[in-house]
Amino acid sequence: MSECVIVPFEPKYLDDVLGVESECFRSEDRYDRFIFNWFIARNPLFYLLRCGNETVGYILATIERGVCHIDSIAVKPKWRGRGLGEALLKKTLDECRVRGARRAVLEVAVDNEPAIRLYLKTGFRVKGVIHGYYIDRDAYLTELTLHDQLDSRVP
Repeated sequence: MSECVIVPFEPKYLDDVLGVESECFRSEDRYDRFIFNWFIARNPLFYLLRCGNETVGYILATIERGVCHIDSIAVKPKWRGRGLGEALLKKTLDECRVRGARRAVLEVAVDNEPAIRLYLKTGFRVKGVIHGYYIDRDAYLTELTLHDQLDSRVP
């Protein structure tokens, strides 16, 4: 396996991110170039997971009024189950904490069991259900209080 590293997003990798997006999400749930550029203009926390010369995942988060919102996280299917998504999430949560966020929130489809397991393992708790969050399904609203630094080393 190629060595994997988490690096800050650079615009030259936007097409790579769009490729990850297309492998990970249904067409009706994907962010497109316009949406990513909108986020980029807001100066988000945006990290890439690079394994060798390949972008295999990313995470995008914004901080507003002390709340870190995990806007999107994705790891290509063939790279899942190796702790890489967890490393991306923990690195971002640590950076949110350093930047003054006191809690983190994210939404996840109620039927996305692998992602739900990851978020619960990381300490997120389900706070409610958002009906109709996606075109044809609901989402859980989850929240995490940010306390201590997490181990975000890439396995």
